[in-house]
Amino acid sequence: MKTLKNTGLFQRKRRKNYGRGSWSLRQQQQFCQLLADQLASGFSLRQALQFSQMAGTGLPASVAVIERQLVAGENFVTCLAPYLQASVYFQLQIMTTYGELAVALQRSADLLDLMATQRKRLLHLLMYPVSLLIGMLGLLVTLKLGVLPQLQQEMVVQAAPQAGQWLYLEVGGGLGVILCGLGGWRWWRQQTTLNLAGWYLHWPVVGKIFRAYYAYYLTANLGQLLASGLSVKQMISVLQQLPPNALLHQLAVSLAQRLQAGKLPVNWLRQQAFIPSQLLVLLQKGQTSAQLARELEAYSQLRYRELVRLIEQSLALVQPILLTVVALLIVGAYLSMLLPMYANLQGVYQ
Repeated sequence: MKTLKNTGLFQRKRRKNYGRGSWSLRQQQQFCQLLADQLASGFSLRQALQFSQMAGTGLPASVAVIERQLVAGENFVTCLAPYLQASVYFQLQIMTTYGELAVALQRSADLLDLMATQRKRLLHLLMYPVSLLIGMLGLLVTLKLGVLPQLQQEMVVQAAPQAGQWLYLEVGGGLGVILCGLGGWRWWRQQTTLNLAGWYLHWPVVGKIFRAYYAYYLTANLGQLLASGLSVKQMISVLQQLPPNALLHQLAVSLAQRLQAGKLPVNWLRQQAFIPSQLLVLLQKGQTSAQLARELEAYSQLRYRELVRLIEQSLALVQPILLTVVALLIVGAYLSMLLPMYANLQGVYQ
């Protein structure tokens, strides 16, 4: 059988109407949390939407558009497509297909709260190193444009070839970085979501975060589908209704191909690094669907707490790493200015 990449089934497409995340993370979290609370209190969905607009919670005016679309008979989750993050939208779409909307919104709100909180912390941690870098770049530009030209005018320039060599190195290095960046971006666009999921796990520092997130994402959605009483065939059919670039869609298509060919997908699943081995153990225990759904729910909560812990640890490393990078950039910038000047001084005294 051809690989997924060769078959071209999952060529990455630009998202047109879903997963654009036009709302901020905090707005998405507030919206999901408010609706989850109102639905749990006995409000209807339309009443919850109306209340969210009257409560003065700072939600965008597009909530009124969602209400009008709902009144016109459109599916509620589909109405949210342009406003939510892709991963949150996919999860919400799966969980609301055969589950309770209030529970699905609460889980989405919890995940969005984690994302918004950690992004805010990351921005705070970046402020000092970035400010330091901007200040040092301003100082270096002032030295290079204002001070060094005057010093060089007082010296007999006998090292023009050396200066030319430095210019060629700088230009060549810059072009090399640009070409590598373009090549990497083109390669990334050609990869399937399944391939990228395994690739992300090998990244330093954040690889463990991706592993914990995928474990939570897969077990939470699978547990919800099992709790709805769906068979394996029905679950695969539901997941195939997701957009083509969704991880669960591509996973379902791959499983369907192997089942149609009469092959057991267990060995293939073991080869997927983003699928936790504990999930395969739970699936092979031969328990009832209800018991398995409860165990997957408990395991997904463990993975969620692990995800939070790993993000906290990674954020603690952000500032020291960035300060080290800034220091190396400063040293490199000074050397790029002072070495040509040193070469000119050698030419004068020789």
